[in-house]
Amino acid sequence: MSVFSQAISRTTDRVYVGFGEDAIYTDRNALETPCTVLVEQDLSRFGETAQVNVKTAVLAVRVAQVAAAPRRGDTFAITGGATYKVDSLQATNALEHTVFVA
Repeated sequence: MSVFSQAISRTTDRVYVGFGEDAIYTDRNALETPCTVLVEQDLSRFGETAQVNVKTAVLAVRVAQVAAAPRRGDTFAITGGATYKVDSLQATNALEHTVFVA
């Protein structure tokens, strides 16, 4: 890993420590994994096939905690808060997965 990649990884870890929320990720096989997530709520999402505008949330989780990309129907239960159901994968990279949730 390059010096730049290490710096980005450390910065990402700090963001999750400072702003993340503890959660339990449950996949389709009912396997529960504790993790830390970032949730951005009340975003507008426009439909892919039609111009439909709905309110949604985007949730990010580190690849180090949830290795495989979350799939439709998987859930994230925020400790002491809401439970979010994965709608679709928005993006994934070496550091984190980002999904649309409802």
